[in-house]
Amino acid sequence: MSQTAAVSLTGTLARPLVGGPTASRFEVTLAWTVAAVAALLLTVAALFLTNGGRMFVVETPSMGEAAPVGTLLLDLPVQASSLQVGDIVSFRVSAAPDTIYTHRIIDIDAAGGIHTRGDVNGATDPWTLTQENLVGAPALLVPHLGWLFRAAPILLIGTLLIWVLTSPFSDRITRSSLRIAGGALTVSYAAFVLRPFVNVTTITNTATPHTVTATVVSSGIFPVRVQGHGGTSTHLVDGEVGRIVIHELNRHGHYQLTSNIDLDPMGWTLLICACLVPLVLCLVVGRVHTVRPS
Repeated sequence: MSQTAAVSLTGTLARPLVGGPTASRFEVTLAWTVAAVAALLLTVAALFLTNGGRMFVVETPSMGEAAPVGTLLLDLPVQASSLQVGDIVSFRVSAAPDTIYTHRIIDIDAAGGIHTRGDVNGATDPWTLTQENLVGAPALLVPHLGWLFRAAPILLIGTLLIWVLTSPFSDRITRSSLRIAGGALTVSYAAFVLRPFVNVTTITNTATPHTVTATVVSSGIFPVRVQGHGGTSTHLVDGEVGRIVIHELNRHGHYQLTSNIDLDPMGWTLLICACLVPLVLCLVVGRVHTVRPS
């Protein structure tokens, strides 16, 4: 007589398939959170704009550390009579009516004319400002947030495209994992196009018979180490100005500069953790639950 041994029920079950795309609790919570934050931001923005406010994103490094590239400027209307030397103002001039400048006041003449200059610029601006030129004065400067505004079109289009392309997947785990991976790819593409993390701009060059002194400014979010080939190096944070002395030129008479992320151990740890977030999220949504006998 044959005997059959009883084996306790333990192991794993295959991922569940559902009849159609259904949102997980995480997706529902995320959607409501995003909607609530968006509603709050829209309300604040509406109040700000109705009081004459203007929003700008700094695109050049002329203001150095006071307003680095990528800073979000929230300007309110201002009267010329209330301004003082040292104040920062936003303005436009007739020579470039479509461009908004944000510089610091360095002098107010006897007639009330306002003279400005960027903090890292070597020369005073070639114009005299009056009330008609003024756009406003910064009520708030938010470093780095302007990069998000500049990246918003890329992120929005990428997110919508990924959402549409992954909607046919009925398997919740596959759908969520593809959306996480697609979101990481969209963010990476925006970073590649806009270069918000590491960027160095050369302001001036001073040459001697044997050396070249380059004045550079960092316009990226991360601290960097700028090295001149055959010369000195310097550590710069966002908006900071430094000087590199180069002793070796190539056969065409040009010098070479390299810039690399220069973080401390804690900074590298946080950066690595941020890069691992998509992987961790995919592991969380794709985890398989062990089935135990009752």
